[in-house]
Amino acid sequence: MKKLFLFAIISLLIASCLPQDMRVPQSPLLSVLERKSGLIAYLGADGNMYVSDQAGGNLLQLTSDALIPQSQGDSYRLYQFPTWSQNGSQLAFMGVSGQGTQTESKLMIANVDDESVDEIFTSETERPVYLYWSPDNENLSFISSNFTGQNLILQSIPSQGGERTILDTGSPYYWSWAPDGRVMIVHAGGAAASSPEHLAFLRMDENVTEHGLDSVPASFQSPAWSPDGSRIALARESNNKNQIIVTDAAGENPEAIGTFTNKTAFAWSPDSTRIAYLDGIQVLDAGTFGPMHVFDMGTSKEAVVDENVVAFFWSPSGEEIAYFILLQANADSSGAADPNAQPQFALRLHVLDVATGESRELFTYRPSDQFLNILPYFDQYHQSVTIWSPDNNNLVLSFLDSSGNPGIAIVAASGQLEPRLLAQGYLAVWSWK
Repeated sequence: MKKLFLFAIISLLIASCLPQDMRVPQSPLLSVLERKSGLIAYLGADGNMYVSDQAGGNLLQLTSDALIPQSQGDSYRLYQFPTWSQNGSQLAFMGVSGQGTQTESKLMIANVDDESVDEIFTSETERPVYLYWSPDNENLSFISSNFTGQNLILQSIPSQGGERTILDTGSPYYWSWAPDGRVMIVHAGGAAASSPEHLAFLRMDENVTEHGLDSVPASFQSPAWSPDGSRIALARESNNKNQIIVTDAAGENPEAIGTFTNKTAFAWSPDSTRIAYLDGIQVLDAGTFGPMHVFDMGTSKEAVVDENVVAFFWSPSGEEIAYFILLQANADSSGAADPNAQPQFALRLHVLDVATGESRELFTYRPSDQFLNILPYFDQYHQSVTIWSPDNNNLVLSFLDSSGNPGIAIVAASGQLEPRLLAQGYLAVWSWK
């Protein structure tokens, strides 16, 4: 035991002075000794929802009745979309069950303090597809699809349960909460004649009121309210240019901070001093990828970081950015993919030190489908979930091993320790606090 303890201490000391491209194996005791930060919610390999700390301790199983179908026509019960409240005390997630054409969707909220799980919404005609807590933790907003395949429905429901409020419809639909939890900036529509594309404010008072913005949206997905509430980031067409603009909190006094080729996605640093964005040279079915830029709002200086970035997540301190480069895993030695094979993708993970501009490559891995499905919409997900630990030291990643088995790994952002397996599972997110 003493040898294990000494090895753990020595590993921590060595890791602090290793060259960037070297890693040491993690001692079994490191997970016990390291300071814990926040909680991790994950969808287990058995289909159930779990919560634990970063060492796998304090394990809380929120569901136990998941049913993964083995063949077409079997009954099923699946859980999805773990989403933490801003204060880290509640976890929202969705469940869907059924057989054949009969389905039922539920929204659940787990209170980690008393380990209760409450059902706040049930429907046989709608399926929630994305969850997003209000910053004041009072309401859970979500979009749902009806089975007619037409417009998405934006709605909100109190976190303690109660009557839902239908706020708006459109397809597609993206939104960003103001920090006070009472106003949204939305970008919606465009996919159908019945759903014209628009930018607008939605104010939640006794009645929901909408105030449209007089801007022609360029090709982007989610608007972004700065965490301090003073600015809003949008994209517009102006003088035949695709511009990323920042307005004041009223949507006025626009300032162009960058241009992009075909499509863009952006996100604020948590301290609201910088904004990172993608210049979408290539456009995917959803999302985009291309060079990543970081713009400093105070100095107006801009840095181009890397090419072919598909998604990124700011660290809680705003000092680092974890970003992903998309690779095709089943390409041959020349880089060409087999046209007859099902595409398989890999991600190359980097972490950028924003102050120095230095980027360190951590490793390349194959993501789970559940995590891969998030990346095209990372600009929206960036506002509702995080893969960073609250202390900025670690990332939680969802991967597939060489046999295709799903796993959840804890990865040191320094890149100086080997990843550590947390659990078998499909998708994991860290709490904000």
